[in-house]
Amino acid sequence: MNTYPKKRNIAVVIAGLLAGMILASAVFVFGYLYFVIGLRTFHKTGSIPIETGLENLDVPPNMSKGMNIPVRQEGHLKNFLIIGSDTRNPDTHGRSDAMMLVTVNTKTKKIHVTSLMRAIYVSIPQDPDPQYAKNWTSQYMLNAAHTWGGPRLLLKTVQRNFRVDVSQYIATDFSGFKGVIDKVGGVPINLTAAEAKYLNKLLGGKSLTAGEQLLDGETALHYARIRKLDSDFKRMERQRNVIIALFKKIGSCSTKKMSATAESLMPFVTTNISDIDFMSLIFDFITYRHYEIDQMMLPLETYKAKVVIRGMEMYDIDWKENIGALHKFMES
Repeated sequence: MNTYPKKRNIAVVIAGLLAGMILASAVFVFGYLYFVIGLRTFHKTGSIPIETGLENLDVPPNMSKGMNIPVRQEGHLKNFLIIGSDTRNPDTHGRSDAMMLVTVNTKTKKIHVTSLMRAIYVSIPQDPDPQYAKNWTSQYMLNAAHTWGGPRLLLKTVQRNFRVDVSQYIATDFSGFKGVIDKVGGVPINLTAAEAKYLNKLLGGKSLTAGEQLLDGETALHYARIRKLDSDFKRMERQRNVIIALFKKIGSCSTKKMSATAESLMPFVTTNISDIDFMSLIFDFITYRHYEIDQMMLPLETYKAKVVIRGMEMYDIDWKENIGALHKFMES
């Protein structure tokens, strides 16, 4: 009796069962990811095209020199703008409290995080929301772009002035990080003696010291918000430290904890990244979490560029030098 057809039928059944299990698992994974992605707030900004005709703008010579530099568009560079805000009023955009340009370089396998000083004196495109049309002015500090036109206008302003191709953003209130940081078991942060003393006094009952400390969500949030201890430049550095430490901690988590962390974070996220692109970004994160991360901040000149314009302290920078440094950093 020939048993070959029976064996073949059994093999077909087993293959079918395995295929069914794989398909069911894939459907579950994609379904779960769509559930997690759906927890975010999606904000459609429309396209953010690369501007042309900037040579006709009436801007100071230093801005004009910067705008003569081509926008950096490379296939191996992916840019995202991280926007941090403390705004509580849902009817207003508020001024962006933190702005970080995150560049993923798939060629060098590095992630570059660049803080952008909120008071940099910039050229702002004439595209405010209607209710802020009377407030808009063509040249003002960077974070005013967010107040007048939200992430859309801020993206256009960053692209125009810093000559980078960036059309996607992720915005969050830093308060949302408290629960996420607690979920991953805290983040390691190197504290100065002054920072440790400040946090101990502010929170009470803490016994933090200089050096690497594991900060819980509440402590990390207060650390990132320290204003009066030193300068806005150091504050930007602290914000980057928390973001980078959290990214690394999430990357080292188990799949189960990573999923729970994503569920906790997503309700605090607003973005213009579509479902499909966000799905792709999540899968890319599996690779990105192994990338080296470095950081810098702009302007390069720090206090040397500080000026008073219309009664406000701003940073009137050497755009050619700053853009050159940013582009070099992105490729390093």
